[in-house]
Amino acid sequence: MIRSVTLSAAFAAIALPAAASTAFTAKLATPAEAQDSVVAASAVWTCDGETCVAELNRRTATVRTCKKVASEVGELVAFGSADDTLTEEEIAECNSAAKN
Repeated sequence: MIRSVTLSAAFAAIALPAAASTAFTAKLATPAEAQDSVVAASAVWTCDGETCVAELNRRTATVRTCKKVASEVGELVAFGSADDTLTEEEIAECNSAAKN
Protein backbone atom coordinates (compact mmCIF):
# COMPACT_ATOMS: atom_id res chain seq x y z
CA MET A 1 0.00 0.00 0.00
CA ILE A 2 2.76 2.46 0.91
CA ARG A 3 4.55 1.67 -2.36
CA SER A 4 1.36 2.48 -4.29
CA VAL A 5 0.99 5.85 -2.56
CA THR A 6 4.66 6.68 -3.10
CA LEU A 7 4.49 5.67 -6.75
CA SER A 8 1.31 7.70 -7.28
CA ALA A 9 2.88 10.77 -5.66
CA ALA A 10 6.00 10.42 -7.81
CA PHE A 11 3.91 10.11 -10.98
CA ALA A 12 1.85 13.18 -10.06
CA ALA A 13 5.00 15.22 -9.44
CA ILE A 14 6.28 14.29 -12.90
CA ALA A 15 2.96 14.85 -14.69
CA LEU A 16 2.01 18.21 -13.16
CA PRO A 17 4.76 20.37 -14.66
CA ALA A 18 3.82 19.16 -18.15
CA ALA A 19 0.25 20.36 -17.63
CA ALA A 20 1.27 23.82 -16.44
CA SER A 21 0.32 26.75 -18.66
CA THR A 22 2.10 30.01 -19.34
CA ALA A 23 0.57 33.46 -19.78
CA PHE A 24 1.30 34.90 -23.23
CA THR A 25 0.71 38.45 -24.43
CA ALA A 26 0.27 39.74 -27.96
CA LYS A 27 0.61 43.51 -28.42
CA LEU A 28 -1.43 44.79 -31.35
CA ALA A 29 -0.20 47.40 -33.82
CA THR A 30 -3.76 48.78 -33.99
CA PRO A 31 -5.85 48.70 -30.80
CA ALA A 32 -8.96 46.53 -30.80
CA GLU A 33 -12.14 48.60 -31.07
CA ALA A 34 -13.81 46.75 -28.19
CA GLN A 35 -12.97 43.96 -25.81
CA ASP A 36 -13.09 40.79 -27.84
CA SER A 37 -12.15 37.12 -27.62
CA VAL A 38 -10.68 35.04 -30.42
CA VAL A 39 -9.49 31.45 -30.63
CA ALA A 40 -5.97 30.98 -31.96
CA ALA A 41 -3.20 28.46 -31.24
CA SER A 42 -5.64 26.25 -29.31
CA ALA A 43 -6.37 29.00 -26.78
CA VAL A 44 -8.93 31.71 -26.13
CA TRP A 45 -7.30 35.13 -26.43
CA THR A 46 -8.98 38.02 -24.66
CA CYS A 47 -8.23 41.34 -26.32
CA ASP A 48 -8.71 44.79 -24.83
CA GLY A 49 -7.19 47.86 -26.44
CA GLU A 50 -3.76 46.98 -27.80
CA THR A 51 -3.27 43.85 -25.67
CA CYS A 52 -4.44 40.26 -26.10
CA VAL A 53 -3.69 37.62 -23.44
CA ALA A 54 -4.07 33.84 -23.20
CA GLU A 55 -2.81 30.85 -21.25
CA LEU A 56 -0.88 28.44 -23.50
CA ASN A 57 0.40 24.96 -22.75
CA ARG A 58 3.94 25.83 -23.78
CA ARG A 59 6.81 27.76 -22.29
CA THR A 60 8.51 29.35 -25.29
CA ALA A 61 7.29 31.87 -27.83
CA THR A 62 7.50 30.69 -31.43
CA VAL A 63 6.94 32.40 -34.77
CA ARG A 64 4.51 29.60 -35.64
CA THR A 65 2.28 30.39 -32.64
CA CYS A 66 2.60 34.13 -33.29
CA LYS A 67 1.43 33.64 -36.89
CA LYS A 68 -1.68 31.80 -35.68
CA VAL A 69 -2.53 34.71 -33.39
CA ALA A 70 -1.72 37.40 -35.99
CA SER A 71 -3.95 35.66 -38.53
CA GLU A 72 -6.88 36.23 -36.17
CA VAL A 73 -6.13 39.63 -34.59
CA GLY A 74 -3.95 41.46 -37.12
CA GLU A 75 -0.44 42.89 -37.09
CA LEU A 76 1.54 42.57 -33.84
CA VAL A 77 4.35 44.67 -32.40
CA ALA A 78 5.30 42.19 -29.65
CA PHE A 79 4.59 38.57 -28.73
CA GLY A 80 5.69 36.33 -25.89
CA SER A 81 5.59 35.49 -22.21
CA ALA A 82 7.29 37.06 -19.21
CA ASP A 83 10.27 34.75 -19.79
CA ASP A 84 10.47 34.56 -23.58
CA THR A 85 9.64 37.12 -26.27
CA LEU A 86 10.13 37.18 -30.02
CA THR A 87 12.79 39.39 -31.61
CA GLU A 88 11.94 42.23 -34.03
CA GLU A 89 12.95 39.97 -36.94
CA GLU A 90 10.69 37.18 -35.68
CA ILE A 91 7.79 39.64 -35.26
CA ALA A 92 8.29 40.77 -38.88
CA GLU A 93 8.11 37.12 -40.01
CA CYS A 94 5.05 36.59 -37.80
CA ASN A 95 3.25 39.54 -39.39
CA SER A 96 3.45 37.91 -42.83
CA ALA A 97 0.37 35.97 -41.67
CA ALA A 98 -1.43 38.98 -40.15
CA LYS A 99 -5.12 39.49 -40.80
CA ASN A 100 -5.77 42.50 -43.03
